[in-house]
Amino acid sequence: MTADPALLLPEARAGGPGHQLAAFRERCEAVAGHPLPTATALHAFSVERYRDFWGAFLDWSGLAWTGRSNPVCTDDDVRTARFFPEVRLNYAENLLRPLPDAGDCAAALTSVHADGTADRYTRGELRAAVERTSAVLHGLGVRVGDRVVAIAPNHAGVAVAALAVAALGATLSTATPDMGPTALLGRFGQVRPRVLLVDRVGMARDGVPAEEALRTLVAGLPQVELLVVLDGDALPAFPGVTAVRLAELLAALAEPVEVPEWPRLAFDHPLWTMFSSGTTGPPKAIVHGAGGALLEHVKEHRLHGDLHAGDVLYFHTTTAWMMWNWQLSALAVGAHVVVYDGPVAGPETLWELVAEHGVTVFGTSPAYLQLCQDEGYRPRDAVALPALRSVLSTGAVLHDWQFDWLADAVGPLPVQSISGGTDIIGCFVLGHPEQPVRRGRSQSLGLGLDVAALDEDGAAVLGEPGELVCRRPFPSRPLGFLDDEDGARFGEAYFSQHPGVWTHGDMIEIDDDGSARLMGRSDGVLNIDGVRIGPSEIYTIVRRLPEVQGALAVEQQDPADRGSTRLVLLVVLQPGAVMDDALAQRIRSELRREGSAAHVPSVVLAVDELPTTHNGKFSERAARDALNGVAPRNLAALRNPGSLAAIAAAAQQRATAAARPAGSDEPADVVRRVFAEVLGSAVSDSQHFFDAGGTSRQSMTLLRRLRLELGRPLPMEDFLADPTVSGVLVALSRPAAPQQAITTLRPGRADQPPLHLVHGAFGDVDSFQYLVEHLDVSCRVYGVSGSLAAPDGSRRPVTEVAADHVAEIVAAHPTGPVSLAGFSFGGLVAYEMARQLTAMGRQVAFLGLLDVRPPTPGLTRAEQRVKRLAAVAATLTPGLRVRTPAQAIADLFRHTPRSAEAAEEAAAAGSYEQYRWGPYAGPVTFYRVAKRIPVFEHFMYAWRRVAPDLTVVDSPGAHHDMLSREHAVTLAAQLSEALRRVELPAG
Repeated sequence: MTADPALLLPEARAGGPGHQLAAFRERCEAVAGHPLPTATALHAFSVERYRDFWGAFLDWSGLAWTGRSNPVCTDDDVRTARFFPEVRLNYAENLLRPLPDAGDCAAALTSVHADGTADRYTRGELRAAVERTSAVLHGLGVRVGDRVVAIAPNHAGVAVAALAVAALGATLSTATPDMGPTALLGRFGQVRPRVLLVDRVGMARDGVPAEEALRTLVAGLPQVELLVVLDGDALPAFPGVTAVRLAELLAALAEPVEVPEWPRLAFDHPLWTMFSSGTTGPPKAIVHGAGGALLEHVKEHRLHGDLHAGDVLYFHTTTAWMMWNWQLSALAVGAHVVVYDGPVAGPETLWELVAEHGVTVFGTSPAYLQLCQDEGYRPRDAVALPALRSVLSTGAVLHDWQFDWLADAVGPLPVQSISGGTDIIGCFVLGHPEQPVRRGRSQSLGLGLDVAALDEDGAAVLGEPGELVCRRPFPSRPLGFLDDEDGARFGEAYFSQHPGVWTHGDMIEIDDDGSARLMGRSDGVLNIDGVRIGPSEIYTIVRRLPEVQGALAVEQQDPADRGSTRLVLLVVLQPGAVMDDALAQRIRSELRREGSAAHVPSVVLAVDELPTTHNGKFSERAARDALNGVAPRNLAALRNPGSLAAIAAAAQQRATAAARPAGSDEPADVVRRVFAEVLGSAVSDSQHFFDAGGTSRQSMTLLRRLRLELGRPLPMEDFLADPTVSGVLVALSRPAAPQQAITTLRPGRADQPPLHLVHGAFGDVDSFQYLVEHLDVSCRVYGVSGSLAAPDGSRRPVTEVAADHVAEIVAAHPTGPVSLAGFSFGGLVAYEMARQLTAMGRQVAFLGLLDVRPPTPGLTRAEQRVKRLAAVAATLTPGLRVRTPAQAIADLFRHTPRSAEAAEEAAAAGSYEQYRWGPYAGPVTFYRVAKRIPVFEHFMYAWRRVAPDLTVVDSPGAHHDMLSREHAVTLAAQLSEALRRVELPAG
């Protein structure tokens, strides 16, 4: 199945008989012993026989190395595997050596400055500059294994210095001066460098001079012995640190320059220490090996990008982002690299650079492309782009409409949406010279990378979102983290979810043609009412509204519904636009119409800016913390930390405005108040519940609240007919239909034992909605409703409630076997019903207990004490109860009266704990939640004392969300399987 059969620009397919992938395919076919005619066949070979693939590529690539290429890989475990342990190479040598089609006179590097001037190097000139710089650094004592930090704008000077550091076998980390001392120390404090290379241009910020910022930085890096200045300002003086100017030392070199040895080192010799964005804590210091990074980059450049000598590559990046390292490696294939150290003054900046310097492959980000579109800038009308043959985009999800904009405003060029990350110093998904371009999709999975999407059960899926994993070893897997001697943090970061398999932290959807759609970070994926939503789906829709400039979707703890979350949409408006009720309503309506009810935010907040990392990515984590009132873990990771206070203030202002409205006990006031409390804000009488962000779960809460406060039920079908305050009032004005204890939830065959789902503590069966929806059974399914209240207002015991329901079932089904099931309180009632039915001679074909804890009288005194301790432990364990631990503790000291809902729940608990169970000889299937306090919370041995024929099935979720949409599919499949086993033969 192909997700989007419509091709985008099929006439713009790159490649042809001459592209490099075709030549390498022939090598792979010779190794495989059979044809590999398609892109998917070649990819399958590359992962199923990954040793053969990587061995063939190392040989075919023509890289300079010594040693033996066997073994290719030492292990099949991604975490422990090492590639080419007998190979030795030098990264800088491979980037700078003469190539058959890129000799010393070929253009190598153009460094463009903000004023438009440029410095140019041929390959010979660049190699000579690196040789001279390596001689200076070697003379200053830089040796193999030293840790070096370079802080500089993206210009030729830092590229030359970086290559010189790599040539000598030292390990390099880079960043930009404008990040500020705090962010820089958050990264480089972990490195503890001996040598610091600095260009101070841009280091002054927020009124702090560059000299003072540098002083703070050096003071925080006490291991620094040598400061090499790349700029022309006065040399600084710091105690215990030798400061030199690189330009002066280069000028003083004696001729001919004695170039130090550039040693060929182990394949996995540390080349770079890179850093994660740091939005969830201090940035991870990720160490990458020279061979793995080089081999992956050359593979991506040559096979996926078809980059070769004669190509001019410009990727807009800074020295703080991995794309700087990735672009630098393009020198190894003979490409001409362009760098730029100036600002983006407007949408024209980068396109004019591309045009002026004859760029053939242009790399940028969705944010820049959106800027161009928003400003109405059309490159094809403003500049001449005859050389440009491909556009690459990364750093965030490239949306469908951006593919269309590029086709219209730039021209019929292949658009490659590439994605991977600093973690692997490369790409998991990227372009492909043989594959068509599809809107919103990356053309291909990376060759040699066994990328898959795993669902929540760990199974690989196609055509639906899943967790991005790589199941087989790959050369650019990092060597590990700094300060992680036992590898514990490294293992926790990437291998804790799926041992031996790399888990990347992104959500991806893969099609059977090998194309893929990135859905954003998995920790940014929204789980609203059990439905997982990629934020990019929301952004695609809201960006169509002309008033919206940008948006960030965040899942917030719902202050009005303890234990649940709600969707908050932060919106940056276009200049002149105003976030009023009409615009908020239009945003919600559009999301419901183009998406689903789950896409509709409960809250829409207008903010001036969204929290952004130094890598230019929006931080959902930081925004979520601000909304939840949690202190952000690493403000230094953000370039605009002040945005968080503004988000928190906007949320507080809205909460104040949405405070519980005053009103009487008149039905109209009660309905309006309950709507406002469930939705989190007051709504107009005509506001559609689901357009206001209401979810299916909230709709059940709403009906339950109305039933408890008004004393009469409102059928779900009546509510859905007009889910507004006005509609509910109209429905309530009609005479209430007679209450039926047994209602049909799902039709079925009359010759099979009917399933009766018994109500819970509130007397209704609304909570079974999702379960019933996914049952796959032939029998009829009924809901058994009732009340725990006696006419005098007292609570009825479980045995009495069960007896009433038994009489109702016997009246409805006088003969034949029946099936029963119930959740929690309803399960206990169902158990007693089964006892009474069998006592009167009726057969109970199936009894399903959905996470039913044993009542206290059925336990010994010792077990009762353990039960109380288990309840406390469950309350204090996040995720095991509706209330968070903090809420539970706060409730102990709360003196306000209970709500009607809470009072009903407490009364049911009293009946539950007074029930004295008896033995039951029939078969029982117990569905036990996976998230629980082991052993002590369910007391299965106690259940077996009274029900010896007990089968236990482990089901997903915790007690409070077992029946949610998120877990209903699995539970329904388990229940259906058991019910099919008790079906009667046909006829």
